[in-house]
Amino acid sequence: MDATPSREVMWNIDHSLTWVMYLLFLLALAACVYFFVRRWRLMSIGAPVDRTSNWRKRARGMLTDALLQLRVLKKPGAGVMHLGMYAGMIVMLVATVVTAAQFDLGIPLVYGDFYLYFMSLAVDLAGLAFCAAMVACIVRRVVDKSLDTQPGDVIVLVLLLVIGVSGFVVEGLRIVGTDDPWRAFSPIGNVFALMFEGLNAEQISIAHQVVWWGHMALAFSLIAYWTYSKLVHVLFMPADVWCRSLEPAGTLPYIDVEDENLTTMGACVLEDLTWKDLLDAEACVRCGRCEEVCPAFNTGKALSPKTLVQNVRSELELRGPIVWKAKRAGAARDEAGVYVNPDGEPYPFSDADQAIVDRTLVGDAVPVEMIWDCTTCGACTAACPTLVEHALKVVKMRTYQVSMESAFPSEAQSTFRNLENNGNPWGLGWQTRMKWAEGLDVPTLAENPDAEYLYWPGCSGAFDARSRKVSAALVSLLREAGVSFAVLGNEEKCCGDAARRMGNEYVYYLLASENIATMQAYGVKKIITQCPHCTQALARDYPQLGGTFEVVHHSELLARLVREGKIVREGACAASCGRVAVHDSCYLGRYQGVYDAPREVVAASGGQVAEFARSREKSFCCGAGGGRMWLEDTRGERMGDARARQALDLEPDAVATSCPFCLTMLSDGMTALESDVAVLDIAEMLVEARS
Repeated sequence: MDATPSREVMWNIDHSLTWVMYLLFLLALAACVYFFVRRWRLMSIGAPVDRTSNWRKRARGMLTDALLQLRVLKKPGAGVMHLGMYAGMIVMLVATVVTAAQFDLGIPLVYGDFYLYFMSLAVDLAGLAFCAAMVACIVRRVVDKSLDTQPGDVIVLVLLLVIGVSGFVVEGLRIVGTDDPWRAFSPIGNVFALMFEGLNAEQISIAHQVVWWGHMALAFSLIAYWTYSKLVHVLFMPADVWCRSLEPAGTLPYIDVEDENLTTMGACVLEDLTWKDLLDAEACVRCGRCEEVCPAFNTGKALSPKTLVQNVRSELELRGPIVWKAKRAGAARDEAGVYVNPDGEPYPFSDADQAIVDRTLVGDAVPVEMIWDCTTCGACTAACPTLVEHALKVVKMRTYQVSMESAFPSEAQSTFRNLENNGNPWGLGWQTRMKWAEGLDVPTLAENPDAEYLYWPGCSGAFDARSRKVSAALVSLLREAGVSFAVLGNEEKCCGDAARRMGNEYVYYLLASENIATMQAYGVKKIITQCPHCTQALARDYPQLGGTFEVVHHSELLARLVREGKIVREGACAASCGRVAVHDSCYLGRYQGVYDAPREVVAASGGQVAEFARSREKSFCCGAGGGRMWLEDTRGERMGDARARQALDLEPDAVATSCPFCLTMLSDGMTALESDVAVLDIAEMLVEARS
């Protein structure tokens, strides 16, 4: 046995014919280049957006989410299959590069321990994992009817499996043909070699050449077909993750409604979306994870996040080439939305092309019902392996519909009018906002301008009878802990969250700018909120208008006060003792990243935390976000009822919330299910547990 482990690279292959291999490779590469040039053209019609900042953070995200596949592994079954395929492919690709480096560049690499333990053993095991993953994926695609499986999906998986198996056949023929002394380090190839032990040298040589060239032809065919198949996500996914938004979760793009040159808002047609939105559509792998977690989809609504994104992709295929050609010729949309040449004359589209150019996003590409079913809960993006920004696209479409077309659900009209006229969605007199505090001796900032915190009860805390009890409880706790606070009283207006997420940028601007001016006049630095939607608006939206404040949700503040010993509980109230199902508000959890604080408060109240099957990042929305608190829920099951049913599955003594919207929706759900299980805010629990 040769003392130096190695093998002959390109054994039994006529080196004078290797030019054929390189020709095939160049042809396959040309097909890929053509695909990406065409894709770049299509995506370039989108509106500009800067996704180049902070390359270090982007690189870290691409490493964890794209290269290490950590997001994919959040779903164990499919994640493990995907990891086997992905990791196996990476190892075999590295081995191919190493082989090419030795054969083409003369760099001696396929020798020694590296040859034995990587090029032989590791590559063999990687190939086995790859083939096993292919078989599992094919079976899953064929058996699981819930998957959005298209013929091309199965074809490409079968092609990959054939390439993997043929690689082992080539290896087995080489092992038996060379009587490889190191065959033990190629366990899978060695098994295949056993099948050819009865062949003579000539038969082995011919079989090896035929299978080798067939293997190469299939591999290069796959490279050419790769970009035109679902597998293109292997390339689009890292790009999409790299270009993800680094803004805090739920941040919406700023629209300057005072800009005299502003001619449109939101997204009317495809090219109103950004190039990143269009990249999202290309990167979507139709895995269905967004559907699995979408509360609207799971309660029988029209919305499917996957279908919405795929509809955008279909619109890109249909409209993109036509618009790109017009833009390349110098045409641009005028204020009326008509494409005109630099001389002002309409661009000469053909009748067929003009019909496509006249298409709108909402109505033609995306059904109207889809955009109004969304609660903007963010579950879809949290579950998406490629971080597709579904809700952002929905809000952009709503913004055009509402702000430019005045097209929205009829019940939204009164909400907008109430917000504009009275500063709250109920339409109650603005001068009655402070009534909730009667008898509580709550100071206003006008009376106590030196208060450390501005307490922001929000519209629910001021006007909703149920949430007023939470406001009173929180005031009691703040006093108990010695927190210096005051309120704006009747000077407070709705934060504008619902208006903005429903697409009414104008009403949002009126409310937000007035609130900011009021708070800045009082020199407000710190704010306590009890509504996560207010938290999102004050902390994430207001800085775009120049209002920067330190905002803390009451769950975080109460948890801190308990830890600091400023609120002490030795017993537990009857309502909060026993099992307490803790519901995670979407805007507090997924958007603000606050999960532990509410649980700490429940535990301090004497409750035993019971976790929903869908909790924390996977929490199921109550149905009130994105302005849907003020819209009718007529299609399918009410989301609040579905969440209440999930709570009852835990057989709890109480349900804890940290959001007035969740409090209302889950309470209504319990009533609908004829259950007497109490739904309480964590502040109420902490007050009732007072020793």
